Amino acid sequence: MKSKKLLIEIIELLEEFEKATTQNDDTLSLDDFILFIQQNKTIKEDRNDLVRIAQNVSFLYRYSKFYIKKVLKGSLLQTVDEYTYLVALFNEESLSKTEINNRNVIEKTSGNEIMRRLLKAKLIGERRDEEDRRRMRVFITEKGRAELMKFFPELWKSAMLLSGTLSPQEKDSFLQTSDKLCNFHKDIFVNSKEDELDNLIVKLPFTDLENL
Repeated sequence: MKSKKLLIEIIELLEEFEKATTQNDDTLSLDDFILFIQQNKTIKEDRNDLVRIAQNVSFLYRYSKFYIKKVLKGSLLQTVDEYTYLVALFNEESLSKTEINNRNVIEKTSGNEIMRRLLKAKLIGERRDEEDRRRMRVFITEKGRAELMKFFPELWKSAMLLSGTLSPQEKDSFLQTSDKLCNFHKDIFVNSKEDELDNLIVKLPFTDLENL
C-alpha cells in the first residue's frame, strides 16, 4: 500500500511538471523532472540560508583560484584570469573583445588589461572584424595553445579537487543547479548590468518580495 501511495504522489508530481514546463515534450528528460521536484519542495526560505549560499559561492571561487595558482607556477600566465581567457579561446576561431569579457564575467577595463598582457606575451593575437572594421577580434596563438596544453593534466587535477567529496549523483545535481544559476546571472550581466538591485530582484520567481 505504501508503494501505491508513493506511485500516486509521483504521478501527481509528473502532472504538475507537465503543466509547469514550457519545453516541448520530446525534449523533456528524467533530469528535468528531478530538478523540478528539487525546486518545488516545500522549504521555508531562511535569510541565513541565502547568506550561506552567497558565502559558499564566493568561497568556492577562492578555492578554485587557490588550486589553479598552484598549477600555473612557472607558467607564462600571471593570473587565473589570463588562464580563463585562453581557455575561452581554445576551441574558438576568434571572439570579439566584448564576447570574451562577457564569457569571463569581467568588466571592459579589466578585460582589456588582461588581453593587453596576453598580447604582449604573444599568447593571443588580434585582428579586425571582417563585418565591422571598427571592432577587434582576438584569437589564441600556437604559443598560447602550447602553453595551455602543458598544464591541462594538472588543471584536471585541480578540477577534481574542487569537486571534493561529492558523489557522482551530487555532482550531477550540483551541475544542473549551478548551470541554472549561472544562466540567470549571465543574462543580467550581459543585458541588465546597469540596472539597480531593486529592478533586478523582481526577476526572482521564488522570493517573497513583500518581506524584503
